[in-house]
Amino acid sequence: MKRLAYIAAVLPILFIGCGKDKTSNKGAEDNQTPKVTIEAAQKKEIDQIYTFTSTVDAKVKNYISSAGGTRIARIWVEVGDRVAKGQKLVTMENTSLLTSQSQLDNLSIELNRTKALYQSGGASKQQLDQLQLQYDVAKKNVDNLKENIVLTSPISGVVTMRNFDDGDVSGSSPILQVMQVNPVKLKINVSESFYTRVKLGMNVKATTDIYGTEEFDGRISLIYPTIDPATRTFTCEINVANANNKLKPGMFGRVELNLGRANTVLISDKAIIKQSGTNDKYVYVERNGVVEYRLVELGRRLGNQYEILKGINEGENVVVTGQTRLLDGMKVEVIK
Repeated sequence: MKRLAYIAAVLPILFIGCGKDKTSNKGAEDNQTPKVTIEAAQKKEIDQIYTFTSTVDAKVKNYISSAGGTRIARIWVEVGDRVAKGQKLVTMENTSLLTSQSQLDNLSIELNRTKALYQSGGASKQQLDQLQLQYDVAKKNVDNLKENIVLTSPISGVVTMRNFDDGDVSGSSPILQVMQVNPVKLKINVSESFYTRVKLGMNVKATTDIYGTEEFDGRISLIYPTIDPATRTFTCEINVANANNKLKPGMFGRVELNLGRANTVLISDKAIIKQSGTNDKYVYVERNGVVEYRLVELGRRLGNQYEILKGINEGENVVVTGQTRLLDGMKVEVIK
């Protein structure tokens, strides 16, 4: 009897314990469902600004050279000197010029004598023509030597290279290089899909790593008339004012080109997930309580939003909080 009484007392306790376990497990399951907040992707009309990398280059480059094999008497400028158009840069030795000038003077005397003889019938037309030809060739040679005795700058700019010293014999390399650095020039390669939207004279903004966010105004000065079949791009040249000479040839630069306005999908920056070890960006998209892990292509950042170039459509719900516990295809609870 005592044994039956004990069993009767214990059984209700066991049933009560089982009931508590089921309730507890149900609560644990509810706690395992991730809670998230979402925002709908929206379309908005914004400026279509594209960024291209480039290298700052001189607007014009001139190489200062003389006829090969001529000795340099004196170089009047040094690297870094600013020069004006027509300024004397180099004087070459004139030994060859003196010899050639003497020969030309003799030919001039002989030519004048032959002309007088021809008029009096003492010389033939053939003799006069042959002498005239010799004189013309000699004069051209002297004129060429004179041009190569004093070398002047064809542009206003700055001396950026010097390959010889006084007394050297100039060879195939140029003696000096002069660059025009106001304005400077940048070249960019633009996708062929934009060919009809890029126009001569369009305003652009240029920046450099050295000067951070400081912007330099420029204009498209040349559009190449062909498309590169390998890259499917075309080249544009941009003139950028450089009155303060801050921009130096060789600097790394970026060019921002505004190609008008268009409707673009925007989402919160809090929705973006960077894939570890890659440059890939992902977003969790929620639909009917289930999330999808989706690769996206980002455009520009606009405040606390990103422009979406590919991967998200207008109206789709993206997860903005609670992503840390999510996996692709997982059920979630959306918190309003």
